[in-house]
Amino acid sequence: MDENENDIYELFDSAVDEYSDMVTRICVLMLGNMIDAQDAYLSAFEKLFITLKKGRRPDDIKKWLAKVAYNECKSVLRSMLRHRQVSMPDVTEPFKKQEELELVELLFTLPENYRNMLYLYYNEGYTVAEIARITGKRENTVRSTLKRARDKLRGAYEGYEGKGEPAYEG
Repeated sequence: MDENENDIYELFDSAVDEYSDMVTRICVLMLGNMIDAQDAYLSAFEKLFITLKKGRRPDDIKKWLAKVAYNECKSVLRSMLRHRQVSMPDVTEPFKKQEELELVELLFTLPENYRNMLYLYYNEGYTVAEIARITGKRENTVRSTLKRARDKLRGAYEGYEGKGEPAYEG
């Protein structure tokens, strides 16, 4: 193995170590189950490896992986003719803190597009412009979706706190 190939493997290993949890969380939140999420996760990292082997290096690997993971999940959703069955233990597995688990439960009371935007903005710390690039949507669309998502999440939280179950059902 030559020195350049060794650098590729080191960079890839570093990216897996650093961004594995983020990619897993994006995939689980978008797909709703660990099996499909693992497929999308593997595809995202496979694309990173192929890109590195071709001698190209993304400017910001974290943003690049988030966009690729998002697109892989969209591809899985488009290609599958299936009924969405979400098992909460499957969804909550990549989240370790109790606050994260509670947030995930509330997020799953929201429609998928709201859930994804909120997660990318608050949990991964992406800006509106970055989310627009990741999702392929306009910045104004991202802003309005985030506002609507916050309003729905607030309503779901109030229902969750008041009745012990989410207020929004779909």
